[in-house]
Formats: sequence, C-alpha cells, structure tokens
Amino acid sequence: MYQKILIANRADCAMRLIRGVHELGASAVVAMAMDDPLTLVRGAADEVAMTGASRDAFLNPTNLIEAARQHHCEAILPGWGFLSEDPYFAQQCRLAGIHYIGPSTPHLYVFGDKYETLRLLSQPLGLEHRAIRCDDGDFETRLRTEPMDAWVLKRRTGGGGKGVFPCRNKDILLDTRARLICTEPASQFYVEPLIVGRHIEFQLFGDGAGCVKVLGIRDCSAQKHCQKWLERHVPFQAEAWLLPFVKKVERVFSELHYRSWGTLETLVDDNGNIHLLEVNPRLQVEHGVTEMATGVDLVHMAIKLACYGQCDELNRMANDVPKPVDVVEYRLFANATGPAVMPAFEGAEWPDHPFMADPDYRLETGYMPGERVTGVYDGLIARFIVRGEQGTVDQKLRRWIGDIPLA
Repeated sequence: MYQKILIANRADCAMRLIRGVHELGASAVVAMAMDDPLTLVRGAADEVAMTGASRDAFLNPTNLIEAARQHHCEAILPGWGFLSEDPYFAQQCRLAGIHYIGPSTPHLYVFGDKYETLRLLSQPLGLEHRAIRCDDGDFETRLRTEPMDAWVLKRRTGGGGKGVFPCRNKDILLDTRARLICTEPASQFYVEPLIVGRHIEFQLFGDGAGCVKVLGIRDCSAQKHCQKWLERHVPFQAEAWLLPFVKKVERVFSELHYRSWGTLETLVDDNGNIHLLEVNPRLQVEHGVTEMATGVDLVHMAIKLACYGQCDELNRMANDVPKPVDVVEYRLFANATGPAVMPAFEGAEWPDHPFMADPDYRLETGYMPGERVTGVYDGLIARFIVRGEQGTVDQKLRRWIGDIPLA
C-alpha cells in the first residue's frame, strides 16, 4: 500500500478521501488554499501542502505535482471537480512518476468530451444519437430538418450541470449559439434534443483488464438549474429494463477495458426510451448512495487498483446482486441552487447538525459547527445520506435534519 497520498481537493470531498486513505493505513497529505479556513480538513490531514490561493490551489497541476514530490507522495487522488477529469493532469502525474488514482488517460480524454462520448457509445449501447456539433458546416440546415423543436445547447467539456442552455425552440437555440460563439469557439459546443425524463445513472467500476461491473443505480431526477439536490438508490430489480441494460453497459465498458470508477448518466423519457447524456470518469459526488446500498467502498477500490494493479473486491462482486434497500442523499447548498425553500448559508455560520453514530446515517461536510461558509468555491456544503428499509428513509431523514421538501 502507498505510504502517502496527496488529496487534490477540499471540504467535504477532502474529508471523504482522507477517511478512505486512513482506513487503508496510508497518510493523507491535503492540498490547501492559503485563504481557505477549513479547520476540519486541516485537523484530519496528516500534512497540509499550500498550493496556491482560492480555486487556483486546486487547478494548478504544476503546483499539485510539486507538492506531491515535496511531501514524498506516491499517488494523487483528485476526487471530483477541479482537475478530476483532466487527462493532461493525469498524464503529467504519470510522467512525473506519480500514480494518478482514477481512470486511464485515454478514457479521461474521450469521456471528458460529451459529444465524443455520444459518438462512441450510442451505437454499442443501442441508443439514438441526434447531437449536432456547433461547428458543423451544415449546422442550421441539419437543425431545421429535425422534427424536435425544443433543444439544449451544451459545452462539450465540464461537469456539474454547468454550460447547459435549454432552448424551447430552434430560433432561441440559434440566437443562443450565435451569442456564445462570439466569445468562444463553436467547436466547444454541441446541441441535442431537449428530453424531459428521469435522470438515471449507473455507477460502474473496471479493473482495466476487461472486467467491468455496474455496482449500483441512482435516480437523480430532483434538480434545480441542472444541479442535483436529491439522489436515491434504485434496486436492480425495480424495473424490467434495468438488468438487461446493466449487462449491456458492462459488456461495452469491458470491451473498452475501462479502468477505475465511472458513472454513465442517462435520461429515461415517459415512453421508456433511454437517452445517453454523458460518462463521468471520476468519483461521483453521490457515490455514497451506492456505497450505503451495497457495502462497497469505491475509494478503497480505486486506491487498491492504482497501487496493486488489480482489485479483488471487483472479482468477488462478479455475481452479486444487491438486496433491495432504500438510500437517499440530500445535498445542502450555501446558495439558491437547491430547492427554493432552502435557506441560504453563504456568509453564515455552519450550524451544529448532529453526527449520527448509527451506520444508517452518514454526514459528509468540510465544515465545523460555527465555521463561516465562505462561498468562494461552490455552493455545496454538506450531504446527508440515510439508509433504511423500503419506505422509511424519507421519514428518517426528516427526523435527522428537519422538515424539508423531498419531492
């Protein structure tokens, strides 16, 4: 096992990764911004590496790699956000002789591009692909011949619901495209029909040698401004189409020799048609839902795979189908990204939410009670995850943190 791992993240993500590193007996060195006051992270880390100011502390690959060298870290663990999907960062780590914990560089490169993901995976998965690149010379002609009127314009790179522009008709879409490509290259955008449906995602993990398993399914349909705020575990047996589609996903990603964690995201419309959205080649924010439902530890699996080149847990899970259980994750935001009735915490002090000793409850946050929420980074400040028997989790969640909207 590694002796030291550099965690290139902050707040609740850093705390989650620190816990996983410590459970495997390694030391956690945490990248830290000079203006970031998070005392909980500082106290949990074995060592702190100052890598810059504000967001640049987590976005400067040279500084992060140099910090790993200075602190004698064998590996870098990015988690989600920041550089977690950047193939150039992963390649720089590997060229520097430092293990990058996550998918291979070619998979980061391909799946970091949403349009290329649609082009690569739609046919093997048996799904329709109607996306059009915004730099297509026949863009307007192709668009006008499409029967759908409502479209969505998207940036090809980036995650977290950013760079998504719903357009209720083609004229608005053309105006939005014209406005965006005045300041950014048209090649950075694509469009696809606007589909209204359930947001269903598939948590997968591969060993890079042809074994890929879907470990869990999540329903992330509750969103505001394209930001998820409530995620639920979906049992494999919940609907007839799930298991056949899971087997297809496993076959396709096995043929790609996919390595480490990843999430395939889809929309399922009212007619039951599946539409591919993207693949996130990183740890997903809501990974705790699958962990609570299945008992697997995705952080442990990724670290062991990077260190040893194999993952025994994956082989043991080859024929496992998790038993039905309810799990829900509720995200608490510092701003108005979440449901309109949620309070805004930006600039306020983090309240004293109880940490539950019961293993059916899990709180992920980087804030200590009384610490001020800065709002310098992103709006997510805590995730509350609850597990229980069928039909019990909503009531358990409300008893824990209060009367909140869960629809």
